[in-house]
Amino acid sequence: MDSLSAVSEELAEIDGQIADIFRALSNGFQKLDKIKDVNRQSRQLEELTGKMRECKRLIKEFDREVKAMERRTNANTHRMLSEKKQSM
Repeated sequence: MDSLSAVSEELAEIDGQIADIFRALSNGFQKLDKIKDVNRQSRQLEELTGKMRECKRLIKEFDREVKAMERRTNANTHRMLSEKKQSM
């Protein structure tokens, strides 16, 4: 994330939020396997769905920021940002 924060603090912030949500999703799906009660499973799935929506919104925001910066960055920086977006 250091190279990302050198390009834009806002992009680094968004990237950090996305990484946090991915960790929460991973943990949530692991917990889901252990839940026996159908109602609790349903609530857990609703919570995970909300996290996925938030993550999608953040990825779109990241993409908008990258596109806004496109003209101001060099080819190497642009390539790094594109690779980062693809890894999401």
